[in-house]
Amino acid sequence: MKTDSTIRLGRIQYRELAGLAKQAGCCLGLSTFEKLGSAWGMFNPFTVAVHEDVSKPESELEERVVIELATTVDLARLRSVVRPEIDWAKLDDDEAFKFITHHEIGHYVDNHFGFNAFGLADTDARNDCLRVISFANEVLADRYAWSQIRPDEPVPLSENGKRQQEVVADALALLEKHIPRSRRAPRSLPAGQYQFVAQSMLLTDLHLGYVGPRVSPELVEMTRTRRRVHRRDTRQRAFA
Repeated sequence: MKTDSTIRLGRIQYRELAGLAKQAGCCLGLSTFEKLGSAWGMFNPFTVAVHEDVSKPESELEERVVIELATTVDLARLRSVVRPEIDWAKLDDDEAFKFITHHEIGHYVDNHFGFNAFGLADTDARNDCLRVISFANEVLADRYAWSQIRPDEPVPLSENGKRQQEVVADALALLEKHIPRSRRAPRSLPAGQYQFVAQSMLLTDLHLGYVGPRVSPELVEMTRTRRRVHRRDTRQRAFA
C-alpha cells in the first residue's frame, strides 16, 4: 500500500530494526528529520559510546558505529526525492523504515571508504575519486537496501536513473579501480533487546521507551547526571 501519510516509528519496529543493525555490526539510535539535516537516516563512520547491557546499573561502555533513524517519515516527501538511480516512489508504506535502515547499513558495509582516496599518489585519480564518491556511495547504499527488502526484484530505475546509467557505471568503475570496496563481512553484535544500546538512547524518556521497560533506572540517572555535569563544565570553560 502506498499513501501520502506521515508514519511514526513504533517501539516494536525499532527493536526489530535495531536487531538488523546489530547483525551488521553497528547500533541504531533515534533522532528527527530536522536534527538529521533534513534526512531520514544518517551514517557516521566515527564510533560513539554504546552500553553493552542497559539492564545493568554498571553497564560497560564500548565505542561502536551508530546509525541514526528519524522517528517519523513524510511518505509523500520521501517518494518525491530524486535519487541518482532508484525510484523511491516504488516503496510501500511498510517498507519505508526498513529501507532507510538498510540504506544506512549499506553505507557501513558496502561503500567505498573516502579516506582511502587521500592516499592515492596520482593527484588526478585522487581528485576524480573524491568528485564522485558521495554520489556513488548513495547508489550503492540504495542498491544494498533494495536487495534486502526485495531480494528477488531488480532495482527500479527512476527517470533520472535511466538517464544516468552510464555516469553511474563510470563512477563505480573508477572507484573500484583505485579504492576498491572491502567485502569483509562485519562481526555481528549480540541481538538482545538491552544489549549494545547507544548511550544517546538513555538521555530522553521518549527514546528510553523504545529500548524497553527493563533499562536500569540507576544507569539512566548516572548517564543523565554525567551529561548535565559535562554540559555545565563545557559552558564554564567556554566563557572562562
